[in-house]
Amino acid sequence: MRITFVHLGRENLGIEYLSSVLKKAGHETFLAHDPGLFSREDNVFHIASLERFFDRRKSVLETIENTNPDVVAFSVYTSTYQWAKQIAESVKKKTGAKTVFGGVHATLVPEVVIQDEAVDYVIEGEGEDALLDFVEGLSSKKESCDAPNVWYREKGVVVHNPMRSPIENLDRLPLPDKALFENEVNHRDDYMIMTSRGCKFSCNYCCESYMHSLYGKNYYRRRSIDSVMHELTEMKRRYDFKRVMFFDSVFFTDKKWLRDLLKEYKREISVPFRCEGHVAFADEDILKLMKDTGCYGIDFGVQTFNEHIRKDILNRFETNDQIKKAFNACDNARLRYDVDLILALPLMREEDYVLPFQIINPKGYLNRIKCFSLSYFPKLPIVQKAKEMGMINESDIEGFAQGDVSDFFHTDYIKAPAAKIMKDNFEKLYKIYPLLPNPLLKSILKNKYYRYFRFVPKPLIVVAQLITGILKSDLRFYTYIHYYLNQFLKRIRHP
Repeated sequence: MRITFVHLGRENLGIEYLSSVLKKAGHETFLAHDPGLFSREDNVFHIASLERFFDRRKSVLETIENTNPDVVAFSVYTSTYQWAKQIAESVKKKTGAKTVFGGVHATLVPEVVIQDEAVDYVIEGEGEDALLDFVEGLSSKKESCDAPNVWYREKGVVVHNPMRSPIENLDRLPLPDKALFENEVNHRDDYMIMTSRGCKFSCNYCCESYMHSLYGKNYYRRRSIDSVMHELTEMKRRYDFKRVMFFDSVFFTDKKWLRDLLKEYKREISVPFRCEGHVAFADEDILKLMKDTGCYGIDFGVQTFNEHIRKDILNRFETNDQIKKAFNACDNARLRYDVDLILALPLMREEDYVLPFQIINPKGYLNRIKCFSLSYFPKLPIVQKAKEMGMINESDIEGFAQGDVSDFFHTDYIKAPAAKIMKDNFEKLYKIYPLLPNPLLKSILKNKYYRYFRFVPKPLIVVAQLITGILKSDLRFYTYIHYYLNQFLKRIRHP
């Protein structure tokens, strides 16, 4: 059968794995892709005027029609659900293809998604085996669908097939179909790979917590070193990549596994890499080993330095002492690190915004502070907590299920004007923090000049971030520059 995947956003490893499984079984796959440049899905720049210029909805629909698919498959986040529904509505009008929705949002609220007339089927949870069984059943023209994980409507009645267990051995999956995104992503610039699925933690604001409740403790799995190295060596031969991005929720959770992998990595791959980390696992020996192997950056999701909010609101149990120790270890290893913060969290006060400056060494190896907004995904524990505190209401919660949600970079659900002002002030200060001389920073904090930072023009903040990327020799920065340049040239050539 012919399956066309539809995606809004950057490269999607989940789709690449789905495509590889289908291709291995003899099916044809295609991609209709809108990178969402400068849109709300762009995690670097959101500029409405440029978003309209780079919008590719028309070409997405043309690609779907030209590939003549039997199945059109959407992998949706909560923030992309409405976009996907609009595309699916056009697909139903113009083609006879079946539409199937999977991904995070379809897993969180399959009972809502299946009610939409533009959606024929929903796949809940892990999708490789489920999508293959579904496509195989469709190709055999079965009267009804019996594939596990699948929701559908039959004579107006919603049918929910039982859930299967998650894939026990990730090594059995074929390599991700990187060719699917070759025309959209330069894999040579930065090769993205996952060595595990799931997460050891269950944060109240993260969809991994829902996957824990859906699948239980067996949802966190790690690939073998042989499997990871097989992918890296094969893809290095194919793409000759210059850098690697380990896209695991937390890359270094197992010391022995990491030591053995890095030994092979240094011998066989030996290109710079970055990863996601957690302060609980960031001891000095491991960080020095990672630095020696080529690690150029770690991203720590701290979210807030208020320990009470972190523990009781976010379900995060690391202490500020652990955080300081991890940051000091990075400084001693001369290893750059990013700090992720969620702004305008429940109960946040002005002094909570000042805490990072008291904990992060301004002369250390901080690369940048990345600022995010609290995004409410349906059914996550943070939703109920926020409702109890009066930050959202029942109408908001119903909207989340329909994809009416703020994303990680916008603040639709900050209702208190003072909270919005405080968030805007500190977001701009955090973004230029690595550039500030220590005396100037002390003056800003002592005299509370940060209360006026919301008036600093956004273009100046962008310029400061560009300068920071250059001064810090941030390799990820150069990857972004190359990506935007390529997308711009593509848009000019194909208006």
